[in-house]
Amino acid sequence: ISIAATGPQLRFKATYDPEFIYSARGEIGNHVFQHGKAVGNAELSNELLFLDFGANVNQVDVSLQGPLTTSNVNNTGNRATVETFFVSPYLRHDFGSDVQAEARFTNDVVNSDASSTSLNSVADRVNLGLKSGPAYRLLTWNLDYASETIIYGSGQDTSIDVAIASARRLITANVGLLTKVGYEHYNTSGVIVPSSTEGPIWSAGFDWTPTPRTRLSATAGQQLHRDAYSFDFTHRTRLTTWSAGHIQNVTTTRSKFFEPTTTTTEGYLDTLFLAQFPDDPVARQKAVDDYIARTGLPSSLRAPINFFSSELFLVKRWQASVGILGVRNVLIANVFQEVSEALVGNTVQPGAGDFVTSNTIKQIGASLVWNWLLTAQNAWNLSVAYSRNELPEIGRIDNLTYVGMGLTRQFQPRLSGSLNYRRQHDDSNQSAFSYTENAVFATLRLRL
Repeated sequence: ISIAATGPQLRFKATYDPEFIYSARGEIGNHVFQHGKAVGNAELSNELLFLDFGANVNQVDVSLQGPLTTSNVNNTGNRATVETFFVSPYLRHDFGSDVQAEARFTNDVVNSDASSTSLNSVADRVNLGLKSGPAYRLLTWNLDYASETIIYGSGQDTSIDVAIASARRLITANVGLLTKVGYEHYNTSGVIVPSSTEGPIWSAGFDWTPTPRTRLSATAGQQLHRDAYSFDFTHRTRLTTWSAGHIQNVTTTRSKFFEPTTTTTEGYLDTLFLAQFPDDPVARQKAVDDYIARTGLPSSLRAPINFFSSELFLVKRWQASVGILGVRNVLIANVFQEVSEALVGNTVQPGAGDFVTSNTIKQIGASLVWNWLLTAQNAWNLSVAYSRNELPEIGRIDNLTYVGMGLTRQFQPRLSGSLNYRRQHDDSNQSAFSYTENAVFATLRLRL
C-alpha cells in the first residue's frame, strides 16, 4: 500500500508491505513480518518553521558471525525486526542575501526485537548552523555545531559534540579550494574513555566541476589524531552513471539506520532515468517504479552489514559503482571496502556486539545485477555477489558468495509473476560456521 501527497506546505510518502509466511507443515512456522516506510515534511510557518518526520520498519541481520541472508523465509536465528521513528522541527531564516541560519532539534527512537537490547535507544540532537547566502560567490562558508545524547536500554549514555567551520574559495569558474577546521568530543558513561575520542579535526583539498554532470572533490587532514581522507567522484552520461568515493567518520549502529541507503536499485535507476525526465521527479519516480515492477529487479546490491552494537566506532569506507542503461539491458555493479574500529579500544561495553571479539572489523564486497528485457512481457535477472568479512583479533574470515537468477513475466498491466533460484554459500575458516543455502521460489504480484 503506497500513499503520496505533494502540496505547497506538506509533502508525504508512505509505503506499507507486510510479509505473511505460512508453513505447510503446521502453524509453528507461521509469522507476519512488518515492512514499511514513511517520510514527510511540513511548512508550519511561512519560510520560518518546518517539520521533518518519518518511520521505518524492516528485518536485518544482527551479527556478522551468524548466518547472513536477504530473506525471512528461513529462520537463521540471526535476524531481527528494527523500528525507527524520528521527528525534527527546525527554524530557518535568511538574513538578507548574506547569511542563512538554521536551528534544528531531532528526537529519534530505535527499537528491535533481538534477544539483546543493545540497539534499543532514544536520542536527542541539536544542530545549529550558519552559512553564506547568495551574496557570497567567490567565497562560501559554513559554521555548524551538533550535540547529541543517546540513551540505550541498558542504561548506558553516549554523548557527541562536534563543532565545524568550513569554507570554499573559487580560484577558477570550475575549481575551488576546500578547508575545514573543528573539534570533536565523544563520551560513553561508565567507561574510561581514551584521549583518542576527542581532539581537533581539520582538512584541506579541492573540488572540480568541469560540467554539470561531472564532479570531483578530494581532501586530506586529521581526525581524532589519525590521518583522514575524503574522495568523491560522480559522472553521468545519457545512459550511464559512475561514482567512486571514500568517507571517514565516527558513527553508531543506530545512526546508520537513519542514513539514506546508497545501494538501492531504485536509486541507481533514478539517476539513469534522469536524462529522460530531467525536470519531472514525479514522472521519473513512476517510471522507476514501473520498471522495477515489470522486470522484477532485486531491491538492492550487496552492501556492508550494519551489525548491532551500542559502541561508538570510526568507519572508513571505499566504494565505487556503475550503472548502464541500454535498450533492453540494465547493468548495475558496485564494490566496497569498510573498516570499523571501536573507539574505546579493549574496553568491552554492554551490547558491544561483534566488537566483543574484535576491535577492528573489515568488510569487502562486490556485486552485479543484470536485467535483460527479453520481450515486452518477459525479463531475465541475474545477480552475483561476493563479500569477505574479517575479525582479525580472533582470526575469523568468512567468504560469502551469492548467485541468483530468475524469469519475470508481465501477464497483465498490474499482474506479474516470477520464478527464481538463489544459492548462498559461506566458506568460513572456522568450519563450524560454514553453510550453504539453495532456494527455488515463485512469486505472483498484483498491483491495485
